[in-house]
Amino acid sequence: MTYSAMDRFNDALLGEPKDHVPLFPMIAGWAAANFSDLPFSELALDPKGIVNVQIKAKESMGYDALWAYADPLYIPQAFGCRVRFLETGPLVDPLSMTVTSMEDIDRFPSPDARLEGRLPLILETVKDLSAYGGGDLPVLGLFEGPFTTACRILEPELIMRMVYKNQEILEALLDKVTEFLLAFGTALIENGANIIFLPEPTASASMISPSMFRQFVLPRLKNLTEKLPVPCILHICGDTSPNLDAMRESGAKVLSLDQCMDLSDARAALPQGVLGGNVDPINSLFMGSKEQVVNDTLNCLRTAGTGRFVLMSGCGVPPKTPLENVKIMIKTAKDYGLGP
Repeated sequence: MTYSAMDRFNDALLGEPKDHVPLFPMIAGWAAANFSDLPFSELALDPKGIVNVQIKAKESMGYDALWAYADPLYIPQAFGCRVRFLETGPLVDPLSMTVTSMEDIDRFPSPDARLEGRLPLILETVKDLSAYGGGDLPVLGLFEGPFTTACRILEPELIMRMVYKNQEILEALLDKVTEFLLAFGTALIENGANIIFLPEPTASASMISPSMFRQFVLPRLKNLTEKLPVPCILHICGDTSPNLDAMRESGAKVLSLDQCMDLSDARAALPQGVLGGNVDPINSLFMGSKEQVVNDTLNCLRTAGTGRFVLMSGCGVPPKTPLENVKIMIKTAKDYGLGP
């Protein structure tokens, strides 16, 4: 019986991988840049194109996961935000509205989680990748967390002011966004996503305090992970040391850590937690030598351990990252196996 990539991931959650750790570099945008001849603005509207890109990249590089998107901005776009596809990457323009009262919450957009904007295209992408994987491959559906999504839809400065000056309204806004994300997450799973990738970058400790994280972010993350019947990978950028306990309480099965985080410290804090990370996407994968990629990858494996660990990049892999460096990362992990 074949030991599948999905078996490997599930065993890693239990601390019992059989051959090597799961290999999940964050390469959705990188794959789009390197395995498609279409301009990104066209590829983002082409489910078949995204599927082909993901399959080509996975088969060429040899990692374990299929990422069912090209960019994450279909969520704010569904709420009415304009998305612009620039040479430097996609950019979202927040809505020009203020939210200061419950009446404003009532007027806040309520998009259909299956029909609005590009959402049907993403669901089609998930369905086709799931059919290709046949249940043996991790198919990651993505939506950003409620706090980050709110900061995409509205001006981030407005949300940050609400954290301190209008908490009741912010709570209501985040609950409304969470309700939508739960509906969309359910649709992703019904179409074949067997893992949800849940970035919450704006909830970084460099943006809001640990107490604010517990008040505004943690309850909504728990609501999502408790109601979505597949494992969630939570990724938060920056130094998350002050929030590691809260991240553990979120219910996410894997905590994906930024490259600035020391995995040995994180492992000491969470000895039974499943960690993800954190090969440096800039200094190693994008700009580093072969030796640097090897050393960074081995350092991650040795400091986090191979029992409850998913090897990932610390954040998204830049589009111009050399293919050879991604291959080296994957080969190094496979050669290392479960360690000495």
